[in-house]
Amino acid sequence: MKLLAIDTALDACSAAILEGVSGDEWRVLARVVSPGGKGNAERLLPVLEQTRAAAGIALNQLDAIAATIGPGSFTGIRTALATARALGLALNRPVHGVITTQALAFAAAQPGRNVAAVIDARRGEVYMQVFAAADAGLGSALTEPQILPVDAAVAALPAGATVLVGSGAALLQQAAGRADLLLSPADPNPDPVIVARLALAQPRPQHAPAPLYIRPPDAALPAVTQPRASLSVTVQPCGAEAADILALLHEEAFAGDARGEIWNAQSFRELLAMPGALCLLAVSGDQPVGLLLLRIAADEAEVITLGVKPRLRRLGVAAALMQAGLAQLAGRGVARCFLEVADGNAAARALYAGLGFAAVGHRRGYYAAGGDAVVMQLLLSVPSNSKK
Repeated sequence: MKLLAIDTALDACSAAILEGVSGDEWRVLARVVSPGGKGNAERLLPVLEQTRAAAGIALNQLDAIAATIGPGSFTGIRTALATARALGLALNRPVHGVITTQALAFAAAQPGRNVAAVIDARRGEVYMQVFAAADAGLGSALTEPQILPVDAAVAALPAGATVLVGSGAALLQQAAGRADLLLSPADPNPDPVIVARLALAQPRPQHAPAPLYIRPPDAALPAVTQPRASLSVTVQPCGAEAADILALLHEEAFAGDARGEIWNAQSFRELLAMPGALCLLAVSGDQPVGLLLLRIAADEAEVITLGVKPRLRRLGVAAALMQAGLAQLAGRGVARCFLEVADGNAAARALYAGLGFAAVGHRRGYYAAGGDAVVMQLLLSVPSNSKK
């Protein structure tokens, strides 16, 4: 059995392919880790291709897929899980979910010591899960993964020698001031080989895994009425054949915007080759004026990019693209759509709020220039006869 494991839940983008030999025996066919906490959505597909090439197999030779499901970064969890689910659908393979804290604790386990996997959740909070001491390997879970203020996490630590692992380990050790709390040298990001090993030990899943976000949504944005359109446009689907046009539009729409990078034609060809990619082009007369790129995985979708020529903004082009895109998603059985928008982009946030999106998260330092992003979600009403 060959299994591909994917992780983008925290600060690394990684993948591994393991082959089960017999019983509990397995061997690593490939392992690729790309460090750094930004751009995981863009880096994941190249990392997957490097992993596949290093293993020397085709994707259709995989028997199963696995991904970390959280806790961790809202967008990172979604990136790995959506990709895993898309691959599972395309290849008709089962998809396993592995809890991030379990993978961290597995790597840090020491005989006779409790293990606490601790992830810095910012805002004075940590994600934490505690495991009992065992003579060998990882002991049983004493708690479910949870988000706690640091002082409450200190109080929830078990008595006795305990190994702390993860990005919040040093923070918790300092706050607790206990001599029997030891910092693990294990990486604070899940090892994709361990993610694969944990998945191989699971029974065949009957359903696609769900994300383990834990942190409750932030307050929703108030709805804002979108200005009436004054430019007539036709919205039509397009594919890789329009890559040159899409690149020119993207460059014009985002030139001088320090929050993101400009994508060339090759970038669009690669993006459109992703499983579940959906691209729409807005045309006025015979001139392309805007684009929308979405990605679908099972019953979830995300907005990859939305751009309109600067001189034609605030004329309803973006709204027309989004309305057409959301109609396509609903018709394909998508239940939820996500996007990230710059915290300070009031016009875009008003557009999305007017379409029914609500804020469900916040990402600090998301953009290249250091700006923050708001994560927004829309629950779609799916037609009863839609394709599942």
